[in-house]
Amino acid sequence: MLLIHNATIYPFDDADSTAGAILIEGRRVAAVGSEGDLRRRAGRTVESWDVHGATILPGLIDTHPHLLHFAAGRASLVDITAAASHADIVRRIADRARNTPAGEWIMTTPVGEPHYFIRRSYEDLAEGELPDRQVLDRASDAHPVVIAAWEPNIPNVMTFNSMALHRLGITREHPDRVEGVVIEKDAQGEPTGRLRGAVNAVYSGNEFAYRLWRKLPMDHSKWYLPATRHAIDHYHGLGVTGIYENHMMHRHHIDVYRQLRQAGDLKMRVTVAQESESFGTAWSRPRDPEKFLQVLEEAASSINLDDDYLRFNGISIQWDGSFFPGHTMMREAYYGPDGEETHGRHAMDPNKIEIAMRFCAERRIRLNTLCVGTQAHEENLQMLEHLTSTHDIRPLRWILVHTPFIEAEQVNRYCRLGFDVTTTMTYLFGMGDLFRGRFKPDRRERMLHDLLPLRRFFDAGMAVTGGTDWGPKSVFEHIQLALTHRMPSGYSNLGPAQQIDRVQAVSMWTRDAARLLQWKDIGRLMPGACADLVILDRDPIGCAVDEIADVKVLRTVFDGETVYEAGVL
Repeated sequence: MLLIHNATIYPFDDADSTAGAILIEGRRVAAVGSEGDLRRRAGRTVESWDVHGATILPGLIDTHPHLLHFAAGRASLVDITAAASHADIVRRIADRARNTPAGEWIMTTPVGEPHYFIRRSYEDLAEGELPDRQVLDRASDAHPVVIAAWEPNIPNVMTFNSMALHRLGITREHPDRVEGVVIEKDAQGEPTGRLRGAVNAVYSGNEFAYRLWRKLPMDHSKWYLPATRHAIDHYHGLGVTGIYENHMMHRHHIDVYRQLRQAGDLKMRVTVAQESESFGTAWSRPRDPEKFLQVLEEAASSINLDDDYLRFNGISIQWDGSFFPGHTMMREAYYGPDGEETHGRHAMDPNKIEIAMRFCAERRIRLNTLCVGTQAHEENLQMLEHLTSTHDIRPLRWILVHTPFIEAEQVNRYCRLGFDVTTTMTYLFGMGDLFRGRFKPDRRERMLHDLLPLRRFFDAGMAVTGGTDWGPKSVFEHIQLALTHRMPSGYSNLGPAQQIDRVQAVSMWTRDAARLLQWKDIGRLMPGACADLVILDRDPIGCAVDEIADVKVLRTVFDGETVYEAGVL
């Protein structure tokens, strides 16, 4: 037995009580209470941890991390996120070039803090911009080199060396602008290597950029297993012991978690859902009707809700897309990246969405529905309400994904349909100021009233949960944002529809997250629950709001064993 004491423990039981000690037996919580009571229960044969007044929460659950995607996507790249100058970038690429066969591509990360690059980006380099082809040629003229642009920012910028431009066929003969992508040229009319605009490989919707990306070596499959193992360790350092991979997850992604589980190497509670359609990337192709139905059947046959580590709970669909390229479906027009008015667009064929809805209703499995804008919600609700004339979906507790913009009346309609919700505060940190700039001035404040209305969800009785999404990021920064709704500019849209209390903000990552996943023995520190917990350097429920983002993880326990140790306790 293990007794952890001299702590402030938030078990997240129904009474929102606190305790000073917790007793763990094997992989489960045996009891929570006072140190004296638990010592008497444990007897003499007990290991004891004095945590010196630290705070203990249930292990955190991230319900939209993209853990596998981000880990595998960057595993093979030269890391220049912290580069300070062109010379620094050249040195890092040259180091890779010395061990890379001539002619093979060398790709780097962007410069700065992924994935919104607000606190630091390439503009913070000493030179104030990314290097051009001539600078990159100094790193290697024997390899095609590219500094990648990562989603979701649009406009964006990426840059190539001379060999890469040649491989891609980009010459002075190209127009200065092709389908929304600007090919920068020097005074002599030669491409500098820098491309600007909708140059992302994901969610840009730009076919010229997509054609370029399809010429790059982007097969990450050999990195999936090692990168995911490493990422799980990293997430333990953030206090995360459970995740929900419910977006852009195809069978080959899910199989990575299956392999880890079969090998006994999965040190994370993982729930997965399978994406029904192929969309959103340079390599996506809509599935033909037969293949689409095949994927639905494949997912239905994979349902597993009982495993202690890996569960498969259903199917995912997506109505609309990112705001950066102007794909978010809003009732009122806003400005796209080039200043054009837009109402957004469908990410999936609505006919396929209806097929997936009906399939999940008939098979009695969960459906994850990603909606971003108010018009997407309206179309989704109309389809759902029609479905309820023949199927009762309320007991299935279907899940809304992201749903940053939603009207009060729409929340009430979802409540009547039995929905829960996972959202992410990156719509404030990463995109809040973008919304303010793209919304028409006379409608801006009114539209921002419907941004991340967490209070509406809680008042409706939904399980309300959080995900880091463009991560990995500190969960505690997200908790702080849930309370302040403060954007990088300092503007806040905090109002009656947004305001929640501290316990609710933390419950989005503990008790409510487990409730959404229908995983009864995680998210709480109760007798019989899984022994997943995180020990913190301060109390996120009791400290000043402005300190919450600075909370540090001192130790993470998963399945009764220490999986992260900061070396402080």
